[in-house]
Amino acid sequence: MFYFSTKKATETGNLEANQAQFGALSLERNSSAQAVADFISRARNVPVLDAANAVDDIKRLYKAYDQTVLAEFQPNTEFTLLNDLMGLSRSVRIDESVYEYARKGGGGVAHTSMSGQVGALLEASAYSFDGTMVPIHDTGFKFTWRDPIFGKGSALASLSDAQKDSVDTVRRKYLDFIWNGFRDAAGNFIAFDGKTFKGLRSDERVAQVTLNINFATEQDGKKIRTEIIKLRDVLKLQNLQYGEQTWYVSGEILSNWESVYFDVNQTRTILEEVKKITGIKDIKEDYELKGNEVLIVPLGAGVIAPIVGQAFGTVADPRQFYNSDYIWRTWGAAGLMVKQDIAGHFSVIHAKGA
Repeated sequence: MFYFSTKKATETGNLEANQAQFGALSLERNSSAQAVADFISRARNVPVLDAANAVDDIKRLYKAYDQTVLAEFQPNTEFTLLNDLMGLSRSVRIDESVYEYARKGGGGVAHTSMSGQVGALLEASAYSFDGTMVPIHDTGFKFTWRDPIFGKGSALASLSDAQKDSVDTVRRKYLDFIWNGFRDAAGNFIAFDGKTFKGLRSDERVAQVTLNINFATEQDGKKIRTEIIKLRDVLKLQNLQYGEQTWYVSGEILSNWESVYFDVNQTRTILEEVKKITGIKDIKEDYELKGNEVLIVPLGAGVIAPIVGQAFGTVADPRQFYNSDYIWRTWGAAGLMVKQDIAGHFSVIHAKGA
């Protein structure tokens, strides 16, 4: 889970890890409580405010912060894929910088009898293990100790606005990680403990397919339908992934499919026709996809999920001196699991034009 919610964590089976994450964040907040009290005192033009006497005010401020995170990570943004992945997220502890999972192979053997007295065939299923890194995504904001905002009545409102912007910034950073992977300043993919994540556009766990036609410009409905079926079958027949597929497409593709008619009588568009194809559950536009670019994900197959080591939250830095700035950090730890089976079959496709 990307945010703190006892109700949602209970529903999704993430309660223990989510509470542990909140406990860790609370310790960090308590260690810098005086810095928050200092800010509140400046905002209210009170000479001195001790953290012990401002507990309720500090709690209200951080509760508002956590509500902002919850609101920013609701499934109603322009980033459709992220919206759909939010409900699939798995919470782990912060010390799991690499999340390992099994890649299943054969299901062993079984037999059938009338008596049921034949000894069980104890042949173990075959497994191998893969993993994904769970990096930290963070940003920050600050007010200088002589900031003129303290002389106005809007200091706390400005603090709230800055925190909201920081949550949006760090969310977009995680989104970039999903699509483009974890890179260093030179653009090279980073490896940690033998694991890398190169993003849905480049990762080896994702089938990278070259499209034979341009979905964004092609006007022949039957050609489009034929290519779509071929692409569906890459997942279904070649990779034995029979989960219902959700297709994420660029705005250009969606517009073209809405305007191109499949039949000469112009009774239905290609978009309407595509939604009738067996195995395709839905077609959605995603802001991150551009031009002739498609992502195919069987959301209900258990093959893709955000792995969250720390739900996103905001915490103040301790202030060392009277003239130290008021610094805040918004951060979380999250990776993305994309599974293959033991034979290397893919369950997610990224396709684009040559």
